[in-house]
Amino acid sequence: MDQQQIISPRQFSWISTVIIFTSSQTFVPREALYISHHNAWFTYILPLVYVLFITYVFYELCKVFPKKNIFEISFLLFGKFVGGFINILMILYIWSSFMRNISTISVFMDSTILILTPVYVIGIICNLIVQHYGKMSIEVSARVNELTFILFITMAFSMPLMLIGDIQVQNVLPILSHGVNGFFKSNTLNLGWFGDLFILGAFLHTLSVPRQVHASLRYGAINATFLLTLIMMLTITILGPNIGSKAMYPIYLLAEQIHFTDFLERLEIIMVTAYTFSYMLSMIFIFIAGLIGISSFTKRRDYRIYSSSAGWLMYMITVLSFSNITDLYNFVSYSSVIIAITIQVPILILFWIFSKRKKYRKQISVKVKKEHKYGRSFRWMTNGFILLSLVFIFFGIWLGDKIAICGTIAGLGFLLSLSSALITSLLEMIKCNKLRRNNP
Repeated sequence: MDQQQIISPRQFSWISTVIIFTSSQTFVPREALYISHHNAWFTYILPLVYVLFITYVFYELCKVFPKKNIFEISFLLFGKFVGGFINILMILYIWSSFMRNISTISVFMDSTILILTPVYVIGIICNLIVQHYGKMSIEVSARVNELTFILFITMAFSMPLMLIGDIQVQNVLPILSHGVNGFFKSNTLNLGWFGDLFILGAFLHTLSVPRQVHASLRYGAINATFLLTLIMMLTITILGPNIGSKAMYPIYLLAEQIHFTDFLERLEIIMVTAYTFSYMLSMIFIFIAGLIGISSFTKRRDYRIYSSSAGWLMYMITVLSFSNITDLYNFVSYSSVIIAITIQVPILILFWIFSKRKKYRKQISVKVKKEHKYGRSFRWMTNGFILLSLVFIFFGIWLGDKIAICGTIAGLGFLLSLSSALITSLLEMIKCNKLRRNNP
């Protein structure tokens, strides 16, 4: 396993989409609806800006240290002792995310489709699956995700068509009429969940071209933001903000509303299956990232030998950490943003500052400097559309409570800008995918 592992930019982007989407679809939509009510579909734009900052830092690191993951880069930048301490902090963060996710998926399945199965049995089964994939290469998990992602994305984009008869547009009106407080509170709450993209720093070595890393992560983050906004809009327009804020799993309740005929019912089982596959793969990627962090202290990339022991240890800690669903709910809903602010942000700033030192900038190859201009027009267009979406939101907050039509214009402008950003980021990734195809 010491040889170079390689995944495609498309696979890398889909991994980032799955990690952000599945993490943000647990208890957080309920809290966002409770805080922002019918304006909760604007709750993902500031976390997207934070994620774009993470992708920028990763891009800068990849330019200086190509084919290195974030744990190896930490030792190279900060030395054995300080780098080791930072790596321990990152490993603890990754394992806390794994504990959170395995507890959440166990409770979710116990509450929905496996009601008679004890939650501990579900957790053990999930743990065994994660350990199995932890003994394999990241390439295997990336290929499996590529297959299940097709089902996942098809289900997500088809939901508006399947639920079109139940949509009540008046549930989102008046748009942006509650001021700025709810907007900032709900966006801050989601900051930590989007910060799970930080975990992909463990896989920076799987792509050899820095521009491909940057473009793939950007597209994956914007794709996840678009999907989350779509699902939140459906929740508000179909269930209403009051029901959505009281439901433990709004996405499952939303899927239960799908009925075509008397002979084609219980489609929520298919929807939950697609979501569960994606959630399991998200846990697998987080688990492998933790194993890579552990193996960085042994200076080898063969993380597979730690899979069984680390898996059982983390599961036992998980069982002892959450005595009931209330503890889990409080931890899931409010801890992620605190962890992101206290651990992620300082580490990212340190990485960015130290990577800008002159002795490291000299290491950047001429080829990488030339590739920086590749897809620049699409990159700036994407940034412009995201900035425009923010302008529309603040325009709506400013005038939406006074003039209803201004809020409506702001909402439509936001959706159009976000959709345009999704398209231009996809075009950027496709263009960057051609780099070094014939001359690696």
